[in-house]
Amino acid sequence: MNLDSFLALLPILTLLVVSLWRGVRPAVFSGFALTVLLFFVLDGQIPAMGASIATAAVQTVNILMIIFGALFLYQIMEDHGFIDRIKETFLQIHPDRHVRLFFLAIFLTAFFESVAGFGTPGAIVPLLLIGMGFSPVLSIAIVLLLNGFFAVSGAVGVPVSDGLKAPLGLNLEQVGSIYGIAAFGVLVSGIVVVAILYRYLRKEAGQPISKWGWVLSGLTLGTYALLAPYTQELTGIVAASVMGVFAYIFVFKERRLQLRPWIPYIALVGLLMLPKVVAPLSEFLRWEWGLRDLFGTDISASIRPLQSPLIPFLLSGGLALLMAGTSRVQVRPVVGKTITVFLILFPSLAITQLMINSGGEGASMIDFIAGIFVLTGDAFPLLSPFLGAVGAFMTGSTTVSNMIFGPVQMASAQQLGLSETLILGQQLAGASLGNAVCLFNIIAAGAIAGVQDFKSVLRKTLVPTMLAAAVVGIMGAVWLSIGS
Repeated sequence: MNLDSFLALLPILTLLVVSLWRGVRPAVFSGFALTVLLFFVLDGQIPAMGASIATAAVQTVNILMIIFGALFLYQIMEDHGFIDRIKETFLQIHPDRHVRLFFLAIFLTAFFESVAGFGTPGAIVPLLLIGMGFSPVLSIAIVLLLNGFFAVSGAVGVPVSDGLKAPLGLNLEQVGSIYGIAAFGVLVSGIVVVAILYRYLRKEAGQPISKWGWVLSGLTLGTYALLAPYTQELTGIVAASVMGVFAYIFVFKERRLQLRPWIPYIALVGLLMLPKVVAPLSEFLRWEWGLRDLFGTDISASIRPLQSPLIPFLLSGGLALLMAGTSRVQVRPVVGKTITVFLILFPSLAITQLMINSGGEGASMIDFIAGIFVLTGDAFPLLSPFLGAVGAFMTGSTTVSNMIFGPVQMASAQQLGLSETLILGQQLAGASLGNAVCLFNIIAAGAIAGVQDFKSVLRKTLVPTMLAAAVVGIMGAVWLSIGS
């Protein structure tokens, strides 16, 4: 490893070490200062720096729209009794609260991630788990770890269609293989993650936990892995539905549930799905406002306000107000929490953009990091998922991780004589799993749930994510050794 490669790694190491040592807030601020310094050390140009900051600002607005919408809806439902009535319906599902946790966490996380993406599960599901009596930190960690399974096909397949298929010119057969490899990796690594979740829950409860969690998670992930090569972008929705039907027949103690308090959330799901099934509406919502060639560079930024979950959140909130027969909304706490997130979210996104756009005419920090992985030679299949996870850690997006590192993974596979679909499948699995450790995913979910202890959330998600990525890497290496 040369000096430039070591310097390129420093922002990521700083974010990880300082987050675990002092907390996420000081990690983000110190990481931003260090990245600005390294940007110029590695021949970054002032126009590129300005464009990177502007792009980070646009991305911040994209995420804040989701956070504001989720807070707005939850505030209304909390103030007008919907959440209390939802808590009452939980008791009808099963007397064991851990059974209720696994059902709701798996079903809702898989469904919302598959339909909407954009971090939507982290904005909704932890609040419901907290309402069931689980600690806020554990609730967020559980949802983020589960979300890492289903981001493989998140947002109706965008991570593959926009992140790999279109940029790399993949055919349908290759896409099916990549889905299958990634989903199978998630299935096997999921055993490790669920085992750790059981450990967390046993420690909090001080008693053994029902085995139904294993059944429900195994059924969902097994269905996911089995169908992924064929159902592809719809896999998460299908797997969640299969598990839901199974639980309704074999797990639920009371099948006549009170649906009225759930109506705003049901409406939210319908609104999120509507553009997926009505093609003209989907095209209309794709309208974007863009900033092209910022400050004379080739860097651009855009925002699609109509495609954001913000509007479905606001409309569902309006429906809740209509059902409650009032127009009273407490906006001040919603705005206050949103501003708090901005102060941490913006510098964390700026770090990523500065790393991507550093290097001037030469290699960027991202290029140097990718080069470190490529130099591992025969060990590359073991480390390939970690490269995807690094991309998600930096960007909070499976899609963007695939866009950044997909070409590197494919070129490395070709150079080393490895199966391209296998390596890209590992990239997809690693990028999906990496969402659980992304700092601004943690910040966003924490802010919505009223949690400031982001460090504790990262501590709960880091080890399971790294172990899961290691399992995917080992599987890839074994697969290649058997094939050769």
